[in-house]
Amino acid sequence: MGHDNNKMKRIAIIGGSGGIGEYIAKRIGQEAYVTIGYNSNYEGAERTAHEIRESGGKAEIAKIDICDGESVTAFFNKVEGQWGRIDGIVSATGTAFKIMPLTEIADDQFRYVVETDIIGSFHILKRGIPFLQRAGGGAIVHLLTAAILRTLENDTMSSVPKMAVEGLIRNAAREYGSEGIRVNGVAPGVIDSLSIHKPHKSRTSLSPAAANVISQTPLGRRGTTNEVAEVTAFLVSDAASYVSGQIIGVDGGFSA
Repeated sequence: MGHDNNKMKRIAIIGGSGGIGEYIAKRIGQEAYVTIGYNSNYEGAERTAHEIRESGGKAEIAKIDICDGESVTAFFNKVEGQWGRIDGIVSATGTAFKIMPLTEIADDQFRYVVETDIIGSFHILKRGIPFLQRAGGGAIVHLLTAAILRTLENDTMSSVPKMAVEGLIRNAAREYGSEGIRVNGVAPGVIDSLSIHKPHKSRTSLSPAAANVISQTPLGRRGTTNEVAEVTAFLVSDAASYVSGQIIGVDGGFSA
């Protein structure tokens, strides 16, 4: 790659083994050293890391359970050990959720998305920020949903926890900006990804909920995983050095 090793950023990508996260890892892996954090999908993480290495990049993998604070700390310790420091963190974790009216959501389903999205994101920020402080600054990006920018009916399980994560992002941006730490969110609309969390496995058929969103999207189509990856890569790069505390919709204008 011909890069000065010390100028290369070291980025931890949590959830980089499937869906949108895999594309983010490959895109950022073109210009940074990456560690792909996986929970259960070891094969996916290893495959993505292999593809990055085949393209001339450097990639490692490490296990992480974001719901377990000690696991999160152990993950960041491992990443720092792999590369010597951590310059950026991307959280692209996904939870399985159903589109349904609020009164039909089972209590344990709602508790699960709250535990995973909100508590998980809290663990990542609380335990990740000290590593960025040690590195003299850095960037954190959380993947959210365009439904926090424009409310969608029957989307409580997805949007409500992510609204809380937006609060975490904004607080962290204010509290740690003086140390050169930037914290932002990316809010995708309907994306053409074969996420394991989606009930519809086909790229060609849209669920009624997705079709409803597309019908209200000025660009009139689904986004691609690469379009989300490009914005995420921008936010962790020096090109975004004065961007912090922002939620950037990658939604074809849906939230306008």
